Amino acid sequence: MGKLDRTEQRIVGVLIEKQLSVPDSYPLSENALVDGCNQKSNREPTMDLLPFQVAGALMALQEKGFVAKVEGGGRVARYRHRVEEQVGVGAEAMPVLAELLLRGPQAPGALKPRVARMGFTASPERIEAVLHQLAQHAPPLVELLPLGPRERDRRWRHLLGDGSEATAPAADAAAAATATAPGPVPAGPREASLEARLAVLEQQVQSLQDQVDQLRQRGTHG
Repeated sequence: MGKLDRTEQRIVGVLIEKQLSVPDSYPLSENALVDGCNQKSNREPTMDLLPFQVAGALMALQEKGFVAKVEGGGRVARYRHRVEEQVGVGAEAMPVLAELLLRGPQAPGALKPRVARMGFTASPERIEAVLHQLAQHAPPLVELLPLGPRERDRRWRHLLGDGSEATAPAADAAAAATATAPGPVPAGPREASLEARLAVLEQQVQSLQDQVDQLRQRGTHG
């Protein structure tokens, strides 16, 4: 099972979310996926993906088996997730995984109202039981994080990622450090934000180029 970069994680999370919360709109077109990925609510962090980035990630997700194109759905291509087939989880786990993909690590209490909007109305204890089941999956799909500073409850994170999901906060922190560091012309909040977004965009473009190169190599040797 291939690991997902942060763009691929966002797409899979959006597909699960829309399937469960607005099923009439599912499967989704590329344009709907761009809108869903860049949505400002129920997302952490917020993203500003370009259409070509979503298109490239969809190609990689099809290669990894997490997404399938729906045939015969009209002129506009539409896409559905294949999470059940790929990782073999039950219905209660789907909204939990979606929220971890869309918002990052969370405690069961924080997950409670968020999974409810996708039809899973359960107590934090029940949600934690689902998380423990996912942790015992082979291979594990989630893990419990150590208690962080000023945290009252331990958080869980998904294990579907390749580690690139941690680069956006790192880029933001680097930009903030640049903005506050002594120097003749310290960067302001707007410049720091632009630098952070540029760093993330550069990494996403490089990731997409690597995926395209891999697909071309497979086509050459196929």
